Amino acid sequence: MAARSLVIAALLLAASRPDLWGSSLWQGPAGAANAQSLVQQSEIRQLASWTDIDNLRVRLEASGARVVQRDCGSRGLQGLYHQPSATIVICRVHRDPQAVWNTLAHEATHRMQACAGGPITRSSHHPAMARTLAAWAPEELRSLMAYPPGQQVAELEARYTARLAPAKVLMLFQRYCGGAAVPPPSLSQRP
Repeated sequence: MAARSLVIAALLLAASRPDLWGSSLWQGPAGAANAQSLVQQSEIRQLASWTDIDNLRVRLEASGARVVQRDCGSRGLQGLYHQPSATIVICRVHRDPQAVWNTLAHEATHRMQACAGGPITRSSHHPAMARTLAAWAPEELRSLMAYPPGQQVAELEARYTARLAPAKVLMLFQRYCGGAAVPPPSLSQRP
């Protein structure tokens, strides 16, 4: 556990110090990677639609998860995944589809981790994931230190995955949890 905490602390240091991004601290076999080493720019920052949200919800439910919306009393809470009941709660605090998507994709990542029995990424990818978060959402990376050391890698994966394009998240979900590969019917096809 202490080793993971040190890894996250080093990731936070690197995120706060772009001058270290090219240092030997982050060099892998191919040398230092830039902030987009794991994903192409086209895979991140793509806006999600209500259809994307519905597609992910259907896949979650097909995998045995329950997705509900509730008023959450905790200030700042946007959603949660309760693993024992396989329930994802989306709090009624979101103002647009992108905010709903970010929370749903984040919580769906925790479902993927449950399906996989642990992390869904290789530890060698974590530095590049942290650099990507530092570039696109530094507040997300900084907030990781509020979590116990044993939860920080899971949160890094969830925060990173929530920033991926909807098609990429759906592909990852299919890989780790299976579920429905067919999108829900369009509104014109519903009874």
